[in-house]
Amino acid sequence: MNWKKIIRFKIGDVPWEVPLDVLVLVGGITLVLMGVGAYFGFQFGSS
Repeated sequence: MNWKKIIRFKIGDVPWEVPLDVLVLVGGITLVLMGVGAYFGFQFGSS
């Protein structure tokens, strides 16, 4: 798999070009932060 492949997409009128490895890294960090936030939110809500 080519991790340096450029992924092109458009948000609104702005074209973006991001390498695949950076896109996967940002997605992974996002999922981890969502999981941690859900855990602490549940802990806060149950106390």
